Amino acid sequence: MTYRLRSEDPGFLASAPFRQTCTAELHAPAGPVFDQIAAQPENWPHWFRPANDVRYEGPPPHGVGTMRFFRLYRLIRAREQVTAWDPDERFAYQVHEVNMPGVRALMEQWTLTPLTGTRTGVRWTLAVDAGPFVHLLLRASRRHIDRLFQDATHRLENLCSASVGGRGR
Repeated sequence: MTYRLRSEDPGFLASAPFRQTCTAELHAPAGPVFDQIAAQPENWPHWFRPANDVRYEGPPPHGVGTMRFFRLYRLIRAREQVTAWDPDERFAYQVHEVNMPGVRALMEQWTLTPLTGTRTGVRWTLAVDAGPFVHLLLRASRRHIDRLFQDATHRLENLCSASVGGRGR
């Protein structure tokens, strides 16, 4: 069964009933980091372990308005729409459909801040409006979410280092 989620404007990232923000510093330039996060969704399973399948719907070019399919933990399937695509700076999306009950609205944003030519600050924000059970589950999972983010950014850093070393951008 598919559940349709409520659309929100960018202000939801600051006003959602549940919000979590995680930060990291990567030893990689902002360009390759943005490419891995936004332009190469097929690589998400390489750096974000819970992801099994991530891909855009439709041919390139991709950007604001593009729909993306995302499968998480082999069980959760979602369709997301890109809401911000600012190369090397910001990438955001909101979930439109999910096969899991209890979520009313969900939006995520990745913000990149070049610190030097070879270092990038990464800030990820998760914003959710959900029923009581999912809200409680999210609150109880804060540490786990943070660990997932830290592990993912470490893997992302390694992937970006490999791409800068000659295989990518």
